[in-house]
Formats: sequence, structure tokens, C-alpha cells
Amino acid sequence: MKNNLRLLMAQKHINITQLSEAIGISRNTIASIYHEKTTRMDIKTITLLCNYFECTPNDLIILTKGVN
Repeated sequence: MKNNLRLLMAQKHINITQLSEAIGISRNTIASIYHEKTTRMDIKTITLLCNYFECTPNDLIILTKGVN
């Protein structure tokens, strides 16, 4: 699974710390998603990110082939 968090953050000119404070998710969680080190995101995280960026999960998450 890949994601577009970097792109969405760049479009809003926001950094990891600012996003963390704005949506109430830990900086470590945001950093893991940003650097694509996480293998799964919970629904709450996806919802908070999508609400903040005014996007859908399809805009945030990129499904890749071969994911089990």
C-alpha cells in the first residue's frame, strides 16, 4: 500500500508537526504514514486525514498489486 500524504501535505504547505496538531494524531503516526513505513491505517486515521484534506480515501491511499 502506498499513499499520497506527501502530495496532499505539499499542496497545503503543511509539515508533519502542523498536521499532527491539527488533527490530533501523534507525530510518529503521521511520520510513519508520510515515509510509507506503515502497512495499515485504521479507519479513524483515514477519516481524520480525509476530513482535513477534504478528499476521499481513494485520493489518499494507492493500492498496489501483490498485497496480501
